[in-house]
Amino acid sequence: MSDDRDPLTVKPPSLVTRRSMIAGGLLAATAAIANSRRPDEPFRMLPGKPKLNPLFPLRVGDWEYQTSSGLVLPPPDQLSDRLYNAIITRYYASPTGLPVMMLVAYNGVQDGMLQVHRPEVCYPAAGYRIEEERIVALDAGRGVRVPGHYLATRSVSRFEQLIYWTRIGNDFPTEWWQQHWAVAKENLKGRVPDGVLIRFSTAAPDDQVAIATLKQFIELLFAQLGPTARRLLFGEAGAPLPSR
Repeated sequence: MSDDRDPLTVKPPSLVTRRSMIAGGLLAATAAIANSRRPDEPFRMLPGKPKLNPLFPLRVGDWEYQTSSGLVLPPPDQLSDRLYNAIITRYYASPTGLPVMMLVAYNGVQDGMLQVHRPEVCYPAAGYRIEEERIVALDAGRGVRVPGHYLATRSVSRFEQLIYWTRIGNDFPTEWWQQHWAVAKENLKGRVPDGVLIRFSTAAPDDQVAIATLKQFIELLFAQLGPTARRLLFGEAGAPLPSR
């Protein structure tokens, strides 16, 4: 596609750069210092036992919730019960457009050992190959801009395109080292942050249709979210934490 000039679309680097290597070295040193402080204060956007279902509408524009099955999920492993405290999966159908699938996976303790599964891992594990990737900026309202990570994937039987982002504490890391850096920064403050993976996917004939469909759904959804859901997806930039 020739949309590199789109100001909302920036292709992420595909190779390890010198900057990434330096950042990785600094991250390792910072993580060692952070771990030595043994942080124990939780820094969570959702208090108590999280319940995700009530936070998200069953109807978004022309899309209506149909089922919770049919989504590509992270690969099961011995840590699956520890990786996420709560997961919601939804399939939304529309009489006028492509269906959209949503996955939100929340973990209350991002301690540097347990990290959210990024789709670059779980899609290949499910038999998909990644054919295209880029960063697509999403307008979450109230001055919040989210770096959505767009992936176009293909399996033997189907295409699937997705936009996802991760939030750790108040950061939106787009790379592995940034994810660990977000944890380390909170650890240096004596806090253990929470984390969430938010993913929307569809099956479109090309990237342009996929991005247009997903952005339309996502921005309609954003407009319907209450303060708790906004805090879950965007951190304190979405809605301030209640005063204690």
